[in-house]
Amino acid sequence: MARIALDSRVRRALALLVGLAALGAGALGVLRWFEGARGREVEDKAALERALGAAPDDARLHHRLGQWEQFSLAEGDFQQALAHFRRATELNPHESAYWLDLADALLLAGDAAGAEAAAARALRVDPRTPRTLWRVGNFWLRTPEPARAFPLFRQVLETDPALTAVVVQVCHRTFRDPEVLLRELLPPEPPFLLAYLRQLTREGEAEAPATVRVWEKLVGLGRPFEVRDVLFYLDYLIRTRHLPEAVKAWGDLRRRGLLPGPAAGPELLHNPDLRAPILNGGFDWRIEPVAHVGVTLGPGRQGEQPPAVVIRFSGEDNLYYHGFYQYVAVEPNRRYRFQAWLRTENITTESGPRLEVNDVYDGGRVLGGSPGMVGTSEWAREQVEFRTGPQTRLVRAGMARLPSRRLASQIRGAVLVSEFSLQPLRGE
Repeated sequence: MARIALDSRVRRALALLVGLAALGAGALGVLRWFEGARGREVEDKAALERALGAAPDDARLHHRLGQWEQFSLAEGDFQQALAHFRRATELNPHESAYWLDLADALLLAGDAAGAEAAAARALRVDPRTPRTLWRVGNFWLRTPEPARAFPLFRQVLETDPALTAVVVQVCHRTFRDPEVLLRELLPPEPPFLLAYLRQLTREGEAEAPATVRVWEKLVGLGRPFEVRDVLFYLDYLIRTRHLPEAVKAWGDLRRRGLLPGPAAGPELLHNPDLRAPILNGGFDWRIEPVAHVGVTLGPGRQGEQPPAVVIRFSGEDNLYYHGFYQYVAVEPNRRYRFQAWLRTENITTESGPRLEVNDVYDGGRVLGGSPGMVGTSEWAREQVEFRTGPQTRLVRAGMARLPSRRLASQIRGAVLVSEFSLQPLRGE
């Protein structure tokens, strides 16, 4: 009989842990934040019983003994835990945590009606604080009526927006229905929709209609948000080869006035003159940090405007550099010209910086490159003409430097680059 009782306790405890784990690591972290006192206050059972013997009407001691009995796998008595939780609520019916622990225990015991009544009582006692709203919401997620959690979680979002990410994570993993979450849970404001979009991209759902639906909702709100806050979505679409969706999303940002308008004529580069701030994402210029290389903006060939990007090599490495570039959507089997004005300052080695174009989705295959510039030179226009392959849809156009094969191979010096352009060739 003792073995059967122990197995029953273990099953109940494991059931609770599995239920909490299903809410996700983030949700479990918030539960620990809200209920950290639970673990800290579970003391030696004998000490608690001695304290209770001296103060038998202390609701807090009954609550702590109930926790001990419920969570001690080896020695706990689940029925005793229920009794202590009930007694705690009788002695102090104004503490929501007592009702919530009783509700959780009753749910594990199979008393759904009693559990619901205890959860409802917790809300009547404390109807506003995020701690109680969060726990009652999680209670409903473990019942056959999980949608009853929505109004509670929505109150959590409105009361404490810092909990948005974990609420979205829990609800998405429970319901997997963007229409329901958009309608029932998320207030129509950019921070909440951005949190949902982040959750979808984290779970690899770029191809799912859910992601597109949330994006359309976000851009259709007409509410302000920063372009930098959505670059993660553009980068995810590019990385997962959802190029049409990425191009459309970039166009949505233009139509919303959140990006400068496209360059005149057939120009394909965004911000080709570097006058706008570099976003470091999407279809704008990117500056990747590379050891022993510094990248700044400086005066261009005509003065301060338009500026030049200044790439300075420290002389400590013989590196393959490709840390300044932009992704550009192109058409297959078509010729293009990529060009810019370049000037060098004391570039060492025979392999100097150059313009280069790569096929992004074909392993970075080089489609074309200009001659490397070495030594010190005045401003000169360099260009690369290249043809895309039958499957080429996205190229990386920017600055590169190939490793030197000579003994003195560490590159030192600087290259200044200004007035970029990438356009299809006429007649193609």
